[in-house]
Amino acid sequence: MAFSTTASPVTAIVTMFNKHVFNKHMFNKNMFSKYMLSKCMLSKFMFNKRTFNNVMRAAAVALLALGATLAHAAPAEIDKVVAIVDDDVVLKSEFDQRWVQIQQQIAANPQAAGQLPPENVLRKQVLDQIILEHLQLQMAQRAGVRVDDNDLNQALDTIAQQNNLSFEQFVQILQAQGLYQPTRDALRKEIMIGRFQSGAVNRRIEITRQEVENYLRSEAGSQAVAPEYHLAHILIPVEGAPSPQQSALVQRIHQELQNGADIHQIAAAGQINGIAVSGGDLGFIKVENLPSIFADVVPTLQSGEASEPFTSSSGYHIVQLLETRGGSALNIDQWKVRHILIKPNEVRTSAQAETLIRTLYQRIKNGADFADIARQNTDDPTSMVSGGELDWINDGMFPPDFMQKVHETPPGTMTEPFLASSGWHILQVEEHRVQDVTEDNKRAQAERILRNRKFDNELENWLTEIHDTSYIDIKMKF
Repeated sequence: MAFSTTASPVTAIVTMFNKHVFNKHMFNKNMFSKYMLSKCMLSKFMFNKRTFNNVMRAAAVALLALGATLAHAAPAEIDKVVAIVDDDVVLKSEFDQRWVQIQQQIAANPQAAGQLPPENVLRKQVLDQIILEHLQLQMAQRAGVRVDDNDLNQALDTIAQQNNLSFEQFVQILQAQGLYQPTRDALRKEIMIGRFQSGAVNRRIEITRQEVENYLRSEAGSQAVAPEYHLAHILIPVEGAPSPQQSALVQRIHQELQNGADIHQIAAAGQINGIAVSGGDLGFIKVENLPSIFADVVPTLQSGEASEPFTSSSGYHIVQLLETRGGSALNIDQWKVRHILIKPNEVRTSAQAETLIRTLYQRIKNGADFADIARQNTDDPTSMVSGGELDWINDGMFPPDFMQKVHETPPGTMTEPFLASSGWHILQVEEHRVQDVTEDNKRAQAERILRNRKFDNELENWLTEIHDTSYIDIKMKF
């Protein structure tokens, strides 16, 4: 089946997004039937729901499909049902739009055309993909998965940035071509499917504590959770015993680095006061690949810190840690807090809630016990019995407006009543600490890696199950 590739204004816009979107392996071969060749070019187009690329693909699908529809206008005909999928149907127009999209991708990758299966097989695989999308969308809707306008705007903004556009510019382009609402609709469906799929598949994956421990003891596990250090280095070459001038210079350089000097500029100087200086940026280095003379020094440094001068057979060295990425070392701030929450409800207006919280605050100021007041009055059922105690909390556990007050409140003090997203609060910060959660973080990293390894296989099993256990009646002839 041949399709015209004559360019139109819409097609030109589509092409701009196409090079950014469809070259990122938007699709996952698991979405095709099992006999799809693993190296088939089309497998690169099957969507992978575990990455945000599914969102960009959705926009491109809408753009390509509608663009192709406008660019290749055909005589109108009555739409037909090509498949019944549980409580939904797949229309011929939807299949035709997807088929045009696939044909455009084949035309853009002629070297891969020889790897494709026969057309009748390819058409069935495309229909299978659409059927699976319909099944997942129905399941997501029944599960109550929702996507709000903020989610859609964030998705559009990400696509815009990928194409070096502002959000406003991207919206204007879509609106000018009549594609703004279709794109938002496509994004909404893709995000819904992605969220439901991620939850459904991850619930099927079990990672045992023993698996985590075994992985962390393996060489691969050790390397995966090891940090990478971005280093810069200065060397003052010394032959034999160092001169007093060399010793003085290395101390002076160290002091300058502590005062904020740029190590790259110092290393690039070549010589200072007639004394040779070399070095420069070493890039990111895994801990196991550190030079032996750095191995004991670098892990003790904080980001931005320069080491004390040290010596080797080559001369004086100073190494500076510019930044660290990856790794499992993690210290977090934690606060021991308690609070009283008063919320408006069916019998209490917002004004009455504020009046009550201020009355309670004054009683505590006058000597009443905070815990007793909390037990008798708080609207937070989780902390009521404990007298308002939330125990040790850290960032991310509560809404940002609440945590901001936690940050601003010195240990041992109590806030005045304040309004947050959950209602009126009185907050008391009892203690603050920096907690080392390295071991917990290391295990969490290992579990994520192991879960990702199992995800694709479990995804394929799950897709096969929902396909085989659903009512599907294909009306289309291949």
